[in-house]
Amino acid sequence: MKRIIEIARKLLFWSFDWIKGKPVGKHYQQIKAHFESSHTFELGGAFEKLLKHAISTTGFYKSMSYTSVLDFPVINKTIIRNSFNDFLSSEFNLSDLLTVVTSGSTGTPFKTYQDKNKKNRNLADAIYFSGIAGYEIGHRLLYLKIWVKQKMKKPLSYRLQNMKPVDVIKLDEKQIASLIKEMETDHSTYGILGYSSALELVCRYLDRHRPEKVKAKVRSIIAMSESLNEYTKTTLKKYFNRSVVSRYSNLENGIIAQQEVNGSPRFLVNTASYHIEILKMEKDEPAEEGELGRIVVTDLFNYAMPMIRYDTGDIGSIERDLTKPGRLYLSTVEGRKLDMLYDTKGNLVSSYIMYKNMWQYTEIKQYQLIQEREKEYRLKLNAENSFTRESQLVNEFKFYLGEDASFKVDYVDEIPLLNSGKRRKVVNNYKPTF
Repeated sequence: MKRIIEIARKLLFWSFDWIKGKPVGKHYQQIKAHFESSHTFELGGAFEKLLKHAISTTGFYKSMSYTSVLDFPVINKTIIRNSFNDFLSSEFNLSDLLTVVTSGSTGTPFKTYQDKNKKNRNLADAIYFSGIAGYEIGHRLLYLKIWVKQKMKKPLSYRLQNMKPVDVIKLDEKQIASLIKEMETDHSTYGILGYSSALELVCRYLDRHRPEKVKAKVRSIIAMSESLNEYTKTTLKKYFNRSVVSRYSNLENGIIAQQEVNGSPRFLVNTASYHIEILKMEKDEPAEEGELGRIVVTDLFNYAMPMIRYDTGDIGSIERDLTKPGRLYLSTVEGRKLDMLYDTKGNLVSSYIMYKNMWQYTEIKQYQLIQEREKEYRLKLNAENSFTRESQLVNEFKFYLGEDASFKVDYVDEIPLLNSGKRRKVVNNYKPTF
């Protein structure tokens, strides 16, 4: 019976879209053709159209002359904030646009606008990329993120979408136990989408309290917003018998890249909707293939507020697959440069050292590594009962950061959430002078 209802929901969604002229369906078919044809569908026309639109309808790009996108300046949040109105297209009324506000996890909130076509494109992207992870419209979706009551829809809307909003701010052992019980007593097909840190909390709960697999039909697990560590990947597979994939996205643009279900750690870039560049850390020049650099995005479908060569603030490296012409991959997505560390010799160190170490310490509930000064680090731990492996943990971090690193360990009852509902696992308070 549940399966029949799931199929009915899927048919209703596409029927309503068809009645409205297929605003989502047309985008979905284009995205599907782009990735699944023998040769990647070219979007050069969309690229050129966006650039001409930006030049003719916005103050910031007005009267620009160019031979390629490389002639456009690299922009970032600060530049957009300082010239906000100049980025708005004169073709749209603000009242007709969708307002998107990021939480400002690492600074002040950041606002952008999106037109209806961009909103439909984002929905089509979500349907396609969720689909390659195993999710179908109609599945029961557990969505673990921060939910602001004032911004939530009516409960009926979530019931119609077969979605269960799970607020990570309230995600404790009692709520996790309730979710697991619900999944096991319900006969729905489940998809799970959530912050990586929230999924890790679920894993740690299961390891403490659960000897056997969860008896639920889970067809997709997608981690988002934060780096996914090996412990969480392995534990989700153990309990739900489903591989998790990591998604790289942001609110101001949408889904930029996502891992495939073949177990590869690389991310398939959403070249159907974005043009991606990797630029060197300190200058606006292309990084070499495989070299770590800044992820810079051109959004091909937001005409209300064109974002051309937008520096996301994130770090990654790019690779191409010769067996799949036209496909582009991010071999790594390292998160923000602000959240990376320096070792005691002044070398920039990937925040992934946090995830390489912590998977084995299941008695730790929450953790955070802070660089205070050149060689001084602080480790905050929220551990169950007493933690007896402090020296082992500190020595592992010294292996990556330097044997002359000075560590202070603080035991805390809670590591506070950011406004975004996430916890920063790496904080860098040190500002080198070189």
